[in-house]
Amino acid sequence: MKKNIIVAITGQSGSGKSSLSNFYSEKGYTVIDCDAIAREIHKNEDCQKELCDFFGEDILIDGVINKTILGQKAFSNKENLEKLTAITHPFIIKEIMTKANESFENGQNFVFVNGAVIIGYSFEAYCDKFILVVCDRNLQYNRLISRDNITLEQAKNRIEKQTKLETLIEKSDFIVYNNESIKELENQGEYILKTLENM
Repeated sequence: MKKNIIVAITGQSGSGKSSLSNFYSEKGYTVIDCDAIAREIHKNEDCQKELCDFFGEDILIDGVINKTILGQKAFSNKENLEKLTAITHPFIIKEIMTKANESFENGQNFVFVNGAVIIGYSFEAYCDKFILVVCDRNLQYNRLISRDNITLEQAKNRIEKQTKLETLIEKSDFIVYNNESIKELENQGEYILKTLENM
């Protein structure tokens, strides 16, 4: 088996990346969540300053970045989304690689990184394999509406601003279809795991 492999778990918002990530985490593998790291990075004063300089001071409430306000501004147009990525990704990548290297030093052969913004962005170069999670578009909308308490129009707008599904499919080594039960998702995840372990 090859060592020190970084496996990206990616896909558009609402596809079910977290469900697959939880499956691997429960099996004892290191799963690094880009969203969780982003939330921590938003507490970094240097990152906060850069975000406020571009998006406005109103995104900062009591010293904390308000994710809802920042999200509304970031997803309002492509330029803003690209700027959010340009500001936060260097901070996020540094933290991801620190955590990944700690896992490798502790004897793990590979780690999973869960994130929507990987393929087509700077962190792609750090990844060895890509797992894409996809689902039916209407199911995707409903998950986003329920999870983030947004309207259908906002859900459509958010997905439209993200990397196109065709691009994600082209770059991915494995595709997981998340339209059915959690058990079916886990069965696909188990197959991928065995393939990775036999590399």
